[in-house]
Amino acid sequence: MRSLRAAVVFLTRIPIGVGRNGPPPLSQTVPWFPIVGAFIGGLVGLVYFGLSQVLPGTVAAAVAISFGVAVTGAFHIDGLADCADAFAGGATVERRFEILKDSRLGTYGTSAVALVLLIEVAALAALEPTIGLKSLVSAHAIGRTASVCVMLITRRAAREGLGADYISKLSTSRGLAGIITAVAVVILVSGPKGFLLLGFAVPATIITWAWSHRSIGGVVGDSLGAITQLSQTSALIGAVTLNSGVCACL
Repeated sequence: MRSLRAAVVFLTRIPIGVGRNGPPPLSQTVPWFPIVGAFIGGLVGLVYFGLSQVLPGTVAAAVAISFGVAVTGAFHIDGLADCADAFAGGATVERRFEILKDSRLGTYGTSAVALVLLIEVAALAALEPTIGLKSLVSAHAIGRTASVCVMLITRRAAREGLGADYISKLSTSRGLAGIITAVAVVILVSGPKGFLLLGFAVPATIITWAWSHRSIGGVVGDSLGAITQLSQTSALIGAVTLNSGVCACL
């Protein structure tokens, strides 16, 4: 279970430690990412469910999404911001890599973060508390599953860094095990709609993956963060769509 604990430490700010022997190789933690995502979604969902009993839905959703950003240390949001700044603002591949390494936040990155968080708050507020809880578990699991899928099928753009380590050392069997487990969790939590939620995340995954390849010739850690975040947000949008009056028959 050392790999699972290491995945929790890596993806969150929860100080559980990884034992006396230190963390295992990064590639061994990747298959646990979707499960940790489901755990994070559950925490955020419980915050939303609890607060919605005493606060208006929009306020409860805003606090819950904020809690999610805090518990993850804005990990994936940061990747999205960096990619938005680099891919949209860089004129050459070299310049895009420079922007990716720059800690400063630009207009594109700021806009991307603001819009994504706004969409997530609006989507969550539109969901009944119990459905919101289940949807958050599924959405967070789906976001991390999307990045694991990309790691298995893509090539890296940088020779070093977290993204390069994941992609080069992740075994197919470990990656598939994580994906299959995550899909099972999504179906268990969301029922048949879970398959449809997975489908909502596919366009965001493909578009962001293709944009990264077009911009820098492959995928880096920030690209994986952007894929995770946008797939998660897309799954939440899917939950609203599937639970609206128009799609109640589904």
